[in-house]
Amino acid sequence: MQKISKLSAFVLWTIGFLVLVPPSSDAFILLEGTGPLGSFSGSLDYSFSNATTAELEIILQNTSPADNGGFLTAFVFNNPNNSITGISLTPSDTDFGLLGGSAFNNGVNGAPYGKFDIGASTGGSFNGSGNPSKGIAVGASETFLFSLTGTNLNTLVDQSFLDELSDGTGSGQGYQSFVSRFRGFEDNGSDKVPYSQAVVPEPSTLLLFGGGALSAFFRRRR
Repeated sequence: MQKISKLSAFVLWTIGFLVLVPPSSDAFILLEGTGPLGSFSGSLDYSFSNATTAELEIILQNTSPADNGGFLTAFVFNNPNNSITGISLTPSDTDFGLLGGSAFNNGVNGAPYGKFDIGASTGGSFNGSGNPSKGIAVGASETFLFSLTGTNLNTLVDQSFLDELSDGTGSGQGYQSFVSRFRGFEDNGSDKVPYSQAVVPEPSTLLLFGGGALSAFFRRRR
């Protein structure tokens, strides 16, 4: 009976943990995108201090095939509801600079996917040209911290940045919310890759925690 009561208590504790600490619907979002030559994975994490100040952290890894070579040299996204009026960028790779101009409203040419509001690039534009020597190399990752000011920032969530689509004149490929730019492949090619999958990871993370805790309990009992 003692073993049963200990197991029951542990199971109840684990269930209680999952109930009392529910997974956040807006903790961060995992991003993935795959194109003909380039591919990336990463995360998007938005948090606000109040209605007028917030931060957006974007982490990107260049997951292109090693044989392709090349660099991830830029990425672009949009300004949800035009809520953002001021931005400063702190990248882990200082070769990247902020894109978007003072208005952060359709100031970035992301052809063939239309015009975007915000981004970062090693060359001062999204498209760029020539063979790059800077950017995120295959297998490497970088972090981009955007410090934001504006209005009603407390109404935005991670998904807001993926719901806002590009604007302007597209070239038949449709509008997008997030696109990465690759240049300098071994065949001198380039690629523009929209995100194709977004996942909020916390529910599985907490369930794995609960399962791992139960597994550890049974190992200890044996």
